[in-house]
Amino acid sequence: MPLLKRNIWLLFWVLAAACLLLLVTLSSFRWQELNQYYRDRQTALVQQWYRNFSAILEQQEGIITLMGEDLLLLEQPQQVHTRLDAIMAINPEMFSGFALISPQGDVLHTSTNLQSNNPPNLLRLPQTQDSFRYALEAEKMVLGRTYLAPRLVIPARKAIRAQNGEVLGVMTGALKFGSDDGLFGRNETSGDFNRITIIRSRDRFIQYSTYQPAQQDFFRTPIPADEYQQFVQAVGVSTELAAGQVLPFRRIAADDRGALLGMAMYNPRYEFWLVSEMTSVYLWQEFLRIFSGYFLVFIAFLTAMFYLFRNIYRVELEKHKVLDYQANHDVLTDLPNRNYLLKIFSSWQENKSHFSLVFIDLDNFKGVNDGFGHKIGDDLLVEFSRRLKQVVPATSLLLRYGGDEFLMLLDTNQDALAETSLTSAIFSACENIQIRNLVFSPGVSLGIAHYPEHGKDLDALLRCADIAMYTAKRKRNTATLYDATMAEQYLVSAQIEQALRGAEKRGEIFLHYQPQVDRNGRLFGVEALVRWDSPELGRVAPDKFIAIAERSGLIMALGQYIIEVALAEIGAIQKQTGKAFRLSINVSVNQLSDTHFADRLCAAIRASDVAFVNVTVEITENILIDDLDHVSTLLAELRRSGINVSLDDFGTGYSSLGLLRHLPLNEIKIDKSFVDDVLTDATAEQMVRNIIAIGRNYKVHLLAEGVETAAQLQSLNQLGCDLYQGYYFSRPVAAADLLQYVMAAEITDYDQPSG
Repeated sequence: MPLLKRNIWLLFWVLAAACLLLLVTLSSFRWQELNQYYRDRQTALVQQWYRNFSAILEQQEGIITLMGEDLLLLEQPQQVHTRLDAIMAINPEMFSGFALISPQGDVLHTSTNLQSNNPPNLLRLPQTQDSFRYALEAEKMVLGRTYLAPRLVIPARKAIRAQNGEVLGVMTGALKFGSDDGLFGRNETSGDFNRITIIRSRDRFIQYSTYQPAQQDFFRTPIPADEYQQFVQAVGVSTELAAGQVLPFRRIAADDRGALLGMAMYNPRYEFWLVSEMTSVYLWQEFLRIFSGYFLVFIAFLTAMFYLFRNIYRVELEKHKVLDYQANHDVLTDLPNRNYLLKIFSSWQENKSHFSLVFIDLDNFKGVNDGFGHKIGDDLLVEFSRRLKQVVPATSLLLRYGGDEFLMLLDTNQDALAETSLTSAIFSACENIQIRNLVFSPGVSLGIAHYPEHGKDLDALLRCADIAMYTAKRKRNTATLYDATMAEQYLVSAQIEQALRGAEKRGEIFLHYQPQVDRNGRLFGVEALVRWDSPELGRVAPDKFIAIAERSGLIMALGQYIIEVALAEIGAIQKQTGKAFRLSINVSVNQLSDTHFADRLCAAIRASDVAFVNVTVEITENILIDDLDHVSTLLAELRRSGINVSLDDFGTGYSSLGLLRHLPLNEIKIDKSFVDDVLTDATAEQMVRNIIAIGRNYKVHLLAEGVETAAQLQSLNQLGCDLYQGYYFSRPVAAADLLQYVMAAEITDYDQPSG
């Protein structure tokens, strides 16, 4: 789960980082674009103003030059006034007035609008004397200080000279500025954040500014020298090199405007800087306005992504919980499974000093599955698990380990009474389980191991409980507590299983045959009995390794080997002696569960010299209990092929008499345990008598096993037995010895049970 959370939120943060990078990149691009836009805007603005202002000054210089030379030729003052008024009439919005001044500074003539009874002397007037003197010296038009009357007026003066250079007079023409509209109106800027300023370089006076509050005073005092020097340094080019160029600059204003971005152009003829400046604050405000839009989109997108990812995380979390639950719980019973056990066991080790592990296994569950179908079997497991949940203490843990196996971690704290009480409750839970219209009492085997006495880790504890459970399963419907001797038995079983693997291929497996005779001692058949000589273990008895072979699955290969060897050896004996007799071969439930068993058996018989009618398959009652339907179908198929069927160890198992009538039997074998006590135990004698009666009723042969004395033979004869097998007649012998026995024996023509 932490990995899922880490991965999905890592993806979110990667997406957030990518969006942030996009925001930064886009904002950086937009910032550069905004800077370039206002740079281009100011460039265009300063060029426009520069061209217009320079053009007007050049026009003004031309007018006052021609007009001044012409006025000096006129003798009548009235003629001069008339001429000046005529020029004024050309553009009264631009021209503020014209005057002809003597070299001594006296006003000689003016346009009508400037006439005064007491005109000032320009050489003595403080605000005009500097520019007037400069005009007397210069060969070009000179700009005077701008004044307010009531609009801004820029005086322009030019000395009128004779051919010898003598100044004959100074022609003055005043230009009006400062309206909101027009070429030099305040509306011709980019906005309030933008100022256009014209500065005279020779004396640092502001010639013109679109900033209206500054217009009241800028003609009285020049720009401070340090502020002007800061401006020149910011421009970075001297006036000698700046002519006609658009020069970008940045500077810190002396007033409250702060950082400024500007463009400047210099006119060397009229000696002025035309400067356009805008505040950096406005540029940042514009950028922040744009950026805030981007940022809002960024926040909105990330917020949407956050909720989307959170929703995805929650959905995935729910899916993960479901998958985790499914991975750790059994689908059928909804109990925790072995995966859950692996996860939880360490916490039990850490938190509990003692506890029990109970291995629970249903005894006859396979018979339920095969006899009534897997749906009934599943319903049985569900109901059994429900009952187990009811008896399990709250502090304990119940799991389905697999198939019909359950596990329980029992917090007994060494309380033997609680453990006993619980096992009794488990046995009760397995009784009278009603599924639909059926009632089952399958029985249950319990194996118990204690922590930490029997194991300090899960594997060891499971192994001990499993060993105890298989020990209990031999008796069925019991509970067994693990002890060390079981481990020894388990180890022996493991050694036998390991040594048994491939034993038939190594030639370690061989057969002995025990003759079967009629009441007159004539040979009826033989039973094939498997033997095993292990190089490691020595001679191993069949009752030691057959059950292990069945439990481990080795019985399939071993059983087929026994069939093939028995058919080959008996076929050879029958061929050599010319005598036919029956061969009985024991088969296990594992072999019968193989769907190809009948085909393999028939193929082996056809490959031998033994007739189908001379082959008998021996089965036990336990086979019938495990899978009656399948077994009865298979046996019927064998009978149709001519193969005989014998029921071994009859009376020692759990089969009911009602089942016998559905089985295609040829023979019932009376178990040795009854034969041993037939002379001394009335119950045993009665059991034999009953079995013989059953055989007579079903018209099958009756064969008594384990006959060892003449007295036993006589008693069995009197009870009505047909056939016999035991040490009284012959011990099991090898094939070579059997050949000699058959050659000397008389073969019975017995084929029907005596009545």
